[in-house]
Order: sequence, then C-alpha cells, then structure tokens
Amino acid sequence: MKKILPFLTLCLLLASKDILAQKVNKAAKKSYNKGMSHYMDNDFTEAIKYFSVAEENDPKNPLIHYYKGVSLLKHHRLPLAIESLKKAKSLKLENEPELHYYLGRAYHLYHKFNEAITSYQTYYTLLKDAEKNKKAKVKKLIANCETGIVLMFNPLEVEIENLGENINTEDPEYNPVISADETTLYFTSRRSSSTGGLIDPEDGYFYEDIYVSHKNDSAWSEVEKIGGKINTENHDACIGLSADGQQMLIYNSTSNNGDIYISTLEGENWSKPTSLGPNVNTDGWESSASLSADNQTLFFTSDRKGGYGGTDIYMSKRSKAGEFGEAILLGPQVNTPDDEIAPFIHADGKTLYFSSQGHKSMGGFDIFSVEIDLETGEILSDPENIGYPINTADDDTYFVWSADNTRAYFSSIREEGLGDKDIYMLERNIAFAPLIVWKGSIKDAVTNKAVEAQIVVTDNKTGKEIGRYTSNSSSGNYVVILPAGRNYGLAIEAEGYAFFSKNIDIPDLETYEEITDQVALNPLVKGSVIVLRNVFFDTDKADLRKESIAELNRLAQMLKEEEKVKKVEIGGHTDSDGEAEHNLKLSKERAKSVYEYLISIGVNEKMLSYKGYGETKPQVPNDSPKNKQLNRRTEISVIE
Repeated sequence: MKKILPFLTLCLLLASKDILAQKVNKAAKKSYNKGMSHYMDNDFTEAIKYFSVAEENDPKNPLIHYYKGVSLLKHHRLPLAIESLKKAKSLKLENEPELHYYLGRAYHLYHKFNEAITSYQTYYTLLKDAEKNKKAKVKKLIANCETGIVLMFNPLEVEIENLGENINTEDPEYNPVISADETTLYFTSRRSSSTGGLIDPEDGYFYEDIYVSHKNDSAWSEVEKIGGKINTENHDACIGLSADGQQMLIYNSTSNNGDIYISTLEGENWSKPTSLGPNVNTDGWESSASLSADNQTLFFTSDRKGGYGGTDIYMSKRSKAGEFGEAILLGPQVNTPDDEIAPFIHADGKTLYFSSQGHKSMGGFDIFSVEIDLETGEILSDPENIGYPINTADDDTYFVWSADNTRAYFSSIREEGLGDKDIYMLERNIAFAPLIVWKGSIKDAVTNKAVEAQIVVTDNKTGKEIGRYTSNSSSGNYVVILPAGRNYGLAIEAEGYAFFSKNIDIPDLETYEEITDQVALNPLVKGSVIVLRNVFFDTDKADLRKESIAELNRLAQMLKEEEKVKKVEIGGHTDSDGEAEHNLKLSKERAKSVYEYLISIGVNEKMLSYKGYGETKPQVPNDSPKNKQLNRRTEISVIE
C-alpha cells in the first residue's frame, strides 16, 4: 500500500537562505556533510549519528541543532527533537519560520498542545501573505491541538498494550484483522523478510507481505508468512477478513494503481486471489476494505474521480452470484475533502469505524465511528471521535473490534513502540455487544470426518435469506455472527446428508453470547431423521405460523431434488404438559398441516405421510422449559 505520510514532508531543503548562509565549524564540517547526505536519503538514523558528532565539535552552531532536531522528529524521538530545536532557537534562529513549524510539530506529537499552539502561531505570523496553503495548514494544526486538549481532558477508561516482539518489529506493522473467535490474527508488515527482499524506491521501506499469528491461551504465537500464493514481490496487504475467517480481502499493487482482491481458505491453504471486479476496482487507488458479518456488504476506499476529495469510502452490495455491485459513495458525515481510509463495519451490522484526516482529530488520522443503515448506506449519526488514548496526535488507523466489543486491535505510532507503526490492543471492562456468535464444527456422524457444508441463515419473519457461509473443508469449523433483533432460521446443508436445522430467536439482547454446536450430519439414508426447528405453531394450535415458511420451502426443495429419497413421514411431537390424548391429537393435526403445505407447493403427495406421536417419544426428559421446547418438534423421517 502507499505509505501514509504525516504532515512532515520528506523534502529536505528546509532551511531558508539565512540558515544556509551560516558557516559550520571546519572541525564539524566532515560529520555535518555526512549527516546531510544521509538526511537527503531519508536515512535519519545515520543522520542523527553524524549530526551528534558535528554537534560535539561545534556546539553553538544553530544549523547543526536544527537538522539534528528535524531528524529526531522524523525518527519520532520527540523529547530529544524538542531539545535540539529549542537549542537552535536559542542560538538566534527564532526568525526562521520552519524552525517554529517543526518545534510545533514536535510538541504536537508529544501531546504538549499548548506549547505546540504557541509555536504554530509564531510560525503563522512569520509566513508571507502569499503563502496561503501553509497558513491554511497551520490553522488546521492549531485546531487539531485544541481538539487534543478537549479529548485528553476526558480520557477513556481503557488499557492499551503493544502486542510485543512476537508481532511487532522496528519496521512498520499495520492492518490487523482477526477472526470472530479471536484465535487468528493476520496483519501486514514491511520487514526485511519480505518476499523478494526488495525495497520500494518511493518510500524506502520493504514491500508489504502478509503474516499470521495464532493465539495460544492468552499469548500470540510467533508470526509466519501466510501460506499459499498470496505474498509476491509486489505490495500484498491483508485489509479485511470475513467473520468466519474463510475469506480474506487483499490489496495488491500489481494492477492499475493498486486493487482489492479476495482469497478463500480451502482447507488449510488460501486460494489464489481474484479481483473484486470493475465495480470496486478502477484506474484509481483502491487500498482498504471491510466485509460485513453476513458477507453481503463491502466497504472500501478509493481515490477515483467523483468523490469528495482524496481517498473516500464506498459501499457495495454482493449479489447472489457472489459479485459486488455498483459502488455507493458514502455521505459527508463520513467523507471529506481530506483522506478517509480503513473502514471497518462492526459485527453488530450498524456501526462503521474509519480513520480520517478531515473531521475533528488530534492530528493526522484519527479513528471515528458513525451509525449506518447497512441496506441503503444512509449515515444515521454524526461522526464521533472515539477518543483518547485510542487516538493520538499521530496516525491511528485500521481499527477492528472483537465480536464481544471488549478488545480492539489497531495500528499506531507511539513512544513506547518498537520502531515505526506497531499493532496495539485495547481492553475495556464495560462493553455493549448485542449479538450471538454461533460456532463449532461440522462432522460426519458416522466417520467423524470434517464436512464442507453450506450454512444458510434466514430471517424467519421475512423469509429472506440473509447470509450463506461455508464450513472449512479441513477442520469443519464454522463461525456465524447473529446481531440481535431477529428470529433466525439456521440450516446446515451438504450433498448426501440430511440437513441440520436450528432456531435462534433474539428479539432483545443486551449482552454478547457464544453458542457452540458440534454438528454431526447424518448421511441421507433410510431411517434418517431431520428435526425441523424452524416450524412454529401457536400454543395449542395446529395452524402454521409464517415463520415456518422458509424452512418448509427448503425441505420441499430437498425432497424435489434428492432423487434417492422416495418416501418420508412427517412426525408431530409434543411435551408432556396437558392430557396425553389431547397431545396425541394436536401432534397429528400439526403434522397434517405440514403435509398439506408441502403438497400445496408441489411436493409429490405419494412420497408423503404424516403421523402424530404426542408425548410418547421425548428427545430429552420433560424436566425444564428448555427441554420441553426441544420435545415440541416436527420431524421428517426417511422411510424409503
């Protein structure tokens, strides 16, 4: 990906004619010239070393302190940068505008906002009237400082931790993405082990590669490069991960100015990435992206023509064929004339996080959130700065929450870091996450081998399919995220197997929950039984409720398409409440209602029969409301 530059320009001819006119002590000249050579090459580590030697030989030369201070600033050694720039100022460089600008930047990044404002104001007064762009820039920096003062006065109660040497190096690490169960972390790094070992001449860093780490208990394992044919000699960055961990969004710089691709986890290996197509990728720069929890909505960034300016955030809906549709530009509550990057749509399906230079930030990129209508893309709230100490005066980007909203991962440059950008984790004690994570594995009931199955999620109220997932072919593992507010019908389907049905009804939910189901699929043979958990009746009635229709339609489709199934019996079952004779009659009437509906939508009457069993065949003891609910069921038994 293109490197996001801070306000500090890497152009090195910074000094005015008055500074350049000053002479350096002959004894210091050799070290100074070597320092300037490294400075011009953006090698600030070596530049600092030579400027320090020059300083020892000529401690009263303001030019040496100035360039050493700027080098320290660009190396993010802020206290030392402030010290050197203050020395340059005390040695009669106070009338040089750039000195006050860089001193203001050093104070700003060090969160000394009042001192930064003073330096910026001095810089502003020394600028010429024609330097309108510089004046506009410094006004914005002063506004950043004023925002920083307010945010630091009301800090968030969170703990922020550098993920440490197993993850971070002295090189840039960023773009953290995590699986919904928070066991796998993928990220992007520009370390020396980069595939091909090449350096990007544009910014002097190694090309990007994707790395992975797995959580063992509470610790992240040592990283390794992602497998498969993902990493190339060009830029390859992991920019998004589906909630089930089976699809990865990848940035690659090979085509156009950089495009977004997708790869699928096939067993233990990632497939060759394929382009997201012309509705997403253009001749512009498409650089970061995020998939909604149901895999149906994509948010991505682009600097294509027609936006608000810089990089903007767009939305695209996925068709049933799996293709992404026309890009929708999000509104001004998100996009500004400045850059917006790193969108992340939370698992709740309504909160969008992104980084922006254009809204009220402390400086550089800050992280913001808005509420969004996932269907239309309408922004329902004003952007909110998520606060200090998550946001700082430097760039804070690529922010992703864990599903339970208690931890977040993001990229930042901080004093306690290991070098350049590092990956950090924040934790908080109070979290609001009204959703359920349904996870587990799918195995063959006979062989216990993993089964690659389709998981279909339906809104029972509307009958609309709202998500389709695939379990991993190697492990059988699956993860599905279900935001509160719906009655969900869940079906697991695989060729040659009786489908598995489950109902999760969460109209109201205030806390995060996890449900683990180890699903054993039975081969579709004589004697197979399918329990229809999404067939509903009102209390003591046999009329089908509309929430039953999606499940029965799916059953009808299976009966029409599965040629080896010749005859099935529809069985009605009740719990033990009430009179046994009444329960037997009620169960028969309910089975008949299912029978009649299946015939009405085209299932061959000759392959159907029905029977009521009342309370005679409980699955579990009728000793609790939960168990009684399990015993109230409709079953399909394969007779032939």
